Amino acid sequence: MRIKFISLITIIISGLISCENSNQKEFFDKIVYDEYYSKYQGLVIKKYIDKQNRGRPIIVVRNENFGNEKKDFIFQSTRIFDFIEVGDTISKNRESLFVTIKRTDLDTVIKLDFGNIKGKEKYYSENEYLMINK
Repeated sequence: MRIKFISLITIIISGLISCENSNQKEFFDKIVYDEYYSKYQGLVIKKYIDKQNRGRPIIVVRNENFGNEKKDFIFQSTRIFDFIEVGDTISKNRESLFVTIKRTDLDTVIKLDFGNIKGKEKYYSENEYLMINK
């Protein structure tokens, strides 16, 4: 009886872990997909940590045609957010994971890294969009 109970508990726990991993992979894939298809371009006019919204790193980009747009960098490593400065011109094309950053003494391209997503190490190599932009 006790062995059956332990076996049942083991099966339930294994199922829950498998379910969590599947849901986490779907979450990771959706974040990468959304970013892959997003597009933004303009001058960085503000940069801050939104303390009222779980400490999200926000960059406000002014686009000549569309006005100001808030860009949430919560899923990127803090290195990218820290590197971008007010006054930089940034752009990211649709169907790309590369951000171009220009400032007076700099012109560089950075690949988005999704470093703040749980399980990144497991799912990174399985994501089709990350493999396209190697």
